[in-house]
Amino acid sequence: MQTQPADIFLTDDTAARLAAQSLTYRVHGTIGIIVRSIRREQRTPEQAIAILESIPRKSTLHLRSSFLDSIIDQIK
Repeated sequence: MQTQPADIFLTDDTAARLAAQSLTYRVHGTIGIIVRSIRREQRTPEQAIAILESIPRKSTLHLRSSFLDSIIDQIK
């Protein structure tokens, strides 16, 4: 399988991430996409923080609260 440099694999699953990386895909998960949206000026930091804070209530994505808190602190 040939990949192009612009190919991005989106997943939060660890096994899928490792498989995609072994195939030379750039891999991003939910957090990476949210942070990327700030850099691309698609979301403000405040909007991104609101999304991140809603993940435990509105999503099946399981994140350690300390990890989520550190991401939010970095955005602030």
